[in-house]
Amino acid sequence: MFNSLMNWEGLKAYFTSAQLAQSQFDTKCRARILKEMSDNKNYLFFEFATPVVQEFERLNSLFRQTKAVTNELYQQIFLHQKSFQNTQYDAKRQKKTFIKLILVSNS
Repeated sequence: MFNSLMNWEGLKAYFTSAQLAQSQFDTKCRARILKEMSDNKNYLFFEFATPVVQEFERLNSLFRQTKAVTNELYQQIFLHQKSFQNTQYDAKRQKKTFIKLILVSNS
């Protein structure tokens, strides 16, 4: 997900040029990917979801350790929950503005 986000413009350029070149790449698939990459909602989703996915991957790696310490895992889960909560709610427990915008634009 991170790599896709970092190479977003390059991927869009690739699928545009592949569409123009009429290569053996499936035309319907190419058009669909280009359409989805041109939609700013998808880019915003990648912007929002990439750090969330990275954090879940980090937490998951802690549980895959062969010599994991239970107390440390508990602390990491607690910190993870707080961190995730802070991405969605402000100090007054209200949904953050960008979350409201995403919810409204998807309805």
